Amino acid sequence: MRLLNGIRGAVRLPSMDRPLINKGRRIGRNILNATEGYEEQVYSVISRHQFPRIDVYPNSGYKTAIYRASEPSPCLDEIFYKCENLLPYGKEYWFAIFTAIDKKKNPMQLISSFGRRNSRTSVDNVEIAVDSPGQGMARTGGFVWCFDGKKKLTVPTVETMTSISGNSISSAGNGLNIDISGTVPQYRVKVDSEAIKCDFKLTKPASGYDTEVLNELKMKLNYQVYNLYYDFDGMLNGKEYSGRCYLQKVLLTTPLVPWYWSRFVFKDGSSFVFFKPYFGTHDLNYPLRNKGAFYSASEDKLYWVHNIDVKHDNKMKNWKISSQGEGYSLSMAVKAYADHGFNFRYGGVFNYNEHMVNVRKFDFKSGDSNIGLKKLGTGAGIVEDATGLLI
Repeated sequence: MRLLNGIRGAVRLPSMDRPLINKGRRIGRNILNATEGYEEQVYSVISRHQFPRIDVYPNSGYKTAIYRASEPSPCLDEIFYKCENLLPYGKEYWFAIFTAIDKKKNPMQLISSFGRRNSRTSVDNVEIAVDSPGQGMARTGGFVWCFDGKKKLTVPTVETMTSISGNSISSAGNGLNIDISGTVPQYRVKVDSEAIKCDFKLTKPASGYDTEVLNELKMKLNYQVYNLYYDFDGMLNGKEYSGRCYLQKVLLTTPLVPWYWSRFVFKDGSSFVFFKPYFGTHDLNYPLRNKGAFYSASEDKLYWVHNIDVKHDNKMKNWKISSQGEGYSLSMAVKAYADHGFNFRYGGVFNYNEHMVNVRKFDFKSGDSNIGLKKLGTGAGIVEDATGLLI
């Protein structure tokens, strides 16, 4: 209990009326479900120290939902091609993530990102000044890294200026330029730097799910995630690649708390994505959200999974992901072949780590469905592991 009390003290969490864990040999693994009202207690502490109560929040017209590619879905250009008027300590980030689908054991993957926070911040010791958007411009920080099929390449975090014009957004500075442009059903992402140059065309898929919105209040603080799940083809450092990708915009009025976030794609068009933010440590935590979705392309069916358990070895190379629910079971193993980490400071300390992985095992059972890698084909993706606390 001393460890848990230390965590509470570090993030100013209130004590609970009932114990969070059972004592015994398996301490830290017996997280109780009896946590009613705890989020309200946490919110009351946070609101007194940092944040106003948010009753109306931006982009409230975009409701949490996931959309089939064959059905009407909202156009997210209004979100992607806009810099928000952020509240103090508010945050917004853009991501473009690409995964090649081929028979290689360790396929090409690329992660590009830029973003900002409405307060002073330091990312990997790069100072990014406080800034508010004006005349379509905002001060940001950006980075790119990839595994090109043979080796890891990186463009470290640099300070950039982000500008918006029509259906395009560009973040450029200090030897890095990231451009996103286009509209449904086709976008384009270009990266220009000394180490990494890419030009990818993104195309709306013919089947599956192409658009997802998470726009939710947690502890009366708002987080918004907007995803476009598209196919891509193009060039990276003079070599052709194709596969699946997603464009993502993240808006937060919450502190950054630890999380796991993963998306895996498979040769047959299936995918699995989940998000698990939590308070605490890897072994001892209280999830704020714990939900994922497995899309089976062979059945053209979406399965929701809950209470996902994530484990890894000491070197964070081998990961096991599992879930057991009413009428289904999921067991998955992945292995990291490249990773990259970032350190955020000011308003706390936050470590953000990305792991590129290939899928070694996937077993999903629900009713008469029994789906494994023999049916799915090769799979790869990203595991995000974030720790710390950043206001």
